[in-house]
Amino acid sequence: MERKEARLRADQLSDLADLRRHVNARRQDRSEIITDNTLIRVAVDLLLKVYAGRLRGDTEEDLLHSVMPRRRAAAQQEEAS
Repeated sequence: MERKEARLRADQLSDLADLRRHVNARRQDRSEIITDNTLIRVAVDLLLKVYAGRLRGDTEEDLLHSVMPRRRAAAQQEEAS
């Protein structure tokens, strides 16, 4: 594995730690260590393999919105505003 530094917001770090604890609490096979970095690698693989073709936008917010699933009702409400 190669080293790559990424800057995360405080809320991302907190949510990532919460998710790691949740995943680890539900595990049955503990032969592999699941860390925050493990979850980051899974997220990167998901972005590259599933969502790469859907990325659109000029800002981080635009890129995020281009790949985030939107509920139909929320989308309709937003358009009505």
